[in-house]
Amino acid sequence: MKLRSFVFILALMLFGNALLAQSNKEKFMVGFAEANKLMEEKFWYQAIKEWKKVLALDPENLNVNYKLGYCLLNTENEKVDALKYLEIACSKKLNKNYDPFEPTEKLPPVDALFLLGQAQHLNMQFDQSIKTFVKLKTQVSREHRLVPEANYAIKICEEAKIQVANPVNYKITNAGNIINGKYADFSPVLTFDESSIFFTSRRLRPDSTNSEIRDPETDQFKDDIYVSFRTKENTWSKPELLNLNTDDHDASISVSPDGLTLFVYQDSLGDGQLKYSKLIGETWSDPAKLGSDINTSHWETHVTVSADGNELYFVSNRPEGSGGRDIYRCVKLPDGNWSKALNIGKKINTKYEEDAPFLSPDGQFLYFASKGHNTMGGFDLFVSKKDKNGNWGDPQNMGYPLNTVDDDVFFQPMADGKRAYYSSRKDGGEGELDVYLVEMPTTKGTQLAVFKGFIRGEEGQPLPDNLRVVITNLKTGEKQEVSARKKDGKFLATLLPCTNYHVDFLSGIVKIKQEDITIPCDGEYYEIEREAFLIAFEEEVTIKAKDEMILTFDRTKPIQIKLNLELGIAEYTNYFVYGSAEFSTTDTNFKNFLQDCKKVVKKKGKVEIYIESSASNVPVKSYSNNEDLAKARAQKAQKTIEAELKKMGFKTDVNFVFLPAKSMVQGKKYENDKDTARDEYEKYQYIKIKVQ
Repeated sequence: MKLRSFVFILALMLFGNALLAQSNKEKFMVGFAEANKLMEEKFWYQAIKEWKKVLALDPENLNVNYKLGYCLLNTENEKVDALKYLEIACSKKLNKNYDPFEPTEKLPPVDALFLLGQAQHLNMQFDQSIKTFVKLKTQVSREHRLVPEANYAIKICEEAKIQVANPVNYKITNAGNIINGKYADFSPVLTFDESSIFFTSRRLRPDSTNSEIRDPETDQFKDDIYVSFRTKENTWSKPELLNLNTDDHDASISVSPDGLTLFVYQDSLGDGQLKYSKLIGETWSDPAKLGSDINTSHWETHVTVSADGNELYFVSNRPEGSGGRDIYRCVKLPDGNWSKALNIGKKINTKYEEDAPFLSPDGQFLYFASKGHNTMGGFDLFVSKKDKNGNWGDPQNMGYPLNTVDDDVFFQPMADGKRAYYSSRKDGGEGELDVYLVEMPTTKGTQLAVFKGFIRGEEGQPLPDNLRVVITNLKTGEKQEVSARKKDGKFLATLLPCTNYHVDFLSGIVKIKQEDITIPCDGEYYEIEREAFLIAFEEEVTIKAKDEMILTFDRTKPIQIKLNLELGIAEYTNYFVYGSAEFSTTDTNFKNFLQDCKKVVKKKGKVEIYIESSASNVPVKSYSNNEDLAKARAQKAQKTIEAELKKMGFKTDVNFVFLPAKSMVQGKKYENDKDTARDEYEKYQYIKIKVQ
């Protein structure tokens, strides 16, 4: 009886084990297929979770270890963890007739050796990595596709050994837990005086509106843009979420020196677009695509503009390049538009990838990232100096520990040339990717001056929208105009050494202060600070007392002109109220204004002409965006006036000169209320011209 019971129990156990084995086998097959599918779709993080479940069912399966290591190498923050799995995968035989879709496959392909070499390199095991790549070359024919890649990988390992053995004396400091958090914080771009920092973050928004918006590839929150301001205590303020963010990826890529124009990367369809947004009052405008042929159907990833606004560098993988992503250049044309793009050449661009160019404030150095040249692994940061003929010199690797064995991409230099900000993964950081400050004590400073300050208004009163500073180079006659920030009246401009300047502080067309400044010739970096107060300058005080020249909105008189021949001033204003035509040369008021201009020119001999144009936020069909509409209004007015004055016998730059025009989009956000909010929109639809 006992024997029968024992046999029965044993049979049950064997049957149970058989059922369990069958169950595990089915789980393995299903899990393998699911993980493989996720892997094909490049959903690396989800695939990793599934491969770990599959591996738990068969820990010694070399193929599954290989696939798990493969996925880990394709992540942003778990690459180094791939090593232990790839070491197991390559511990025995390799299958030269490998089938990636066969679940019964136990051995990995020869590619596993290449991935092992990469993982060893990422863990800074350079000598072992070289041995692995050499071993790989013995396992395949000379014509095998992996041989050139293995040779290049060996070169990278040798460069890494040199760089690590000869570190550069950088001081790298975490930007702190106000900027950095437990999520990825990266792509920092700052105004030249470091008063504002824009950066990209994958954090949960303060209002949690992105709690359900995740990237399926990373299973993280999508990229958003934040800004933080330098406080009086020299700390960073709590980051603010910019209003221009969408439910797709939005990334900060560069900012104008004054912080009033932000360049952003947006990607909703996987084609990457380069756009810009302007700070209007306290609100960032909807990002608009950069013009010319900067954006294409291909992938554009980065853009930066020189401090003087005359050069633009961007990145694209368009097929006519040297290979992968290349850096291209555009220049500002006389009409204010960008020229067609030109590849900056093979001195900078390689057959590998280049990305994230930044210019030094003086325009003499180009900082960029590359997987070519003498990289020590992934993207490295390089710098190229411009020669006396304006050509870029041989790029120099910026060295370890700034560069690492992984990707190092964004590096924005500050105005003094001795400091920069970038993002990196480092031990002891606040999160998986943090923003860092880099001090470069061995670097020669920038030969540049930053002219900055504030235009102050009455205590407790909001500042007007049209505060600006016009700076004239007394050597060349060139003018640059910067706007003051509505938030606090702050302005910022960059100036050249060994140069004299005349500065006008303006509120609209009213001058509130003027002065001459001289930048020394000793090649040092300077910061010059000034304040101006909203009390009109002498001549304009007289004007306002005798005859109010600032024509304001009146729907019953949308077009107005005024003349003060005693002071030599003529003014024209055209508000585009609903139902009225756009600016027209046949309008009687405009014809009379031209005759007033003639009188003023004859009286003064030479006049300055200032044009201000504005559009509301009501959408228009004839233009891609309202900024283009406002700009077109100013351009049309300038061309028309210039043509008419020439017909009268006057000459450009002899009898009249145009000051930089001001075009803007203003007023309330459009809420499909064109008719009901007519009063709010019409007062921001105008062209204003002043001759004096």
